[in-house]
Amino acid sequence: RRKASSAKRKDAMLILDWMKPHVITVVPDTSLLQCRKLLKDNRINYLPVVDRDNIVVGLIASADLKAFAPQHTTGFEILEALDILAETKVKDVMVVAPVTIHYNNTVEQAAKTMFDRHVACLPVIDDEDKLVGIITGWDIFHALLNMSGAEQGGEEAGFVLPNQPGTIREILDTLKTHGMSVISVLSAAADNGMRQVKIRFRAQDAAALDDTFEILKQHSGLRYWARDGKVHMKD
Repeated sequence: RRKASSAKRKDAMLILDWMKPHVITVVPDTSLLQCRKLLKDNRINYLPVVDRDNIVVGLIASADLKAFAPQHTTGFEILEALDILAETKVKDVMVVAPVTIHYNNTVEQAAKTMFDRHVACLPVIDDEDKLVGIITGWDIFHALLNMSGAEQGGEEAGFVLPNQPGTIREILDTLKTHGMSVISVLSAAADNGMRQVKIRFRAQDAAALDDTFEILKQHSGLRYWARDGKVHMKD
């Protein structure tokens, strides 16, 4: 069964904007043979298991079916494995009460939940605990790649700065003064009261870009810069 939803906007970091809203689901009495076909035909790795009210009661993954694969490729063993798959129900194999996440949460929280709970996907639920989507590690990887601005090209500079107000603004002002268009700014706390900062930007003029890099190279906090796809480490 497929659950319809609005189209993704891809312009925010909410789960709602990155989850797959059209979810193929099964019920507890679905056979593993049917599951295998659904997984293969739709090129997916996970099937949420729902009850008649569309509440998530389980989860089954393609990896769960590997235990039923024949050890050898003889015709008899293949037929035997198919029989077992046809007779075994999802409810006998599924992960019961899997970890879920609310659709109005953030991609970062989904990533943290997956990391903390050691899971590779999360069924997404609404206020009534009903299934409205699914988000996988691949979806989160794509979202974080989008957040970094890497898909938009441009140049890049990485800094280690004091974790104090104004240290990033100084660099952004330099970029603005030289006509650079900032694509993204990523920042993470480092050790000893410092902060790692990555800024991706774009220039309309090659000469202005040259001047900008010459100024950035003089910054004491510069660690590396990347231009034309090549990374340079500061000595």
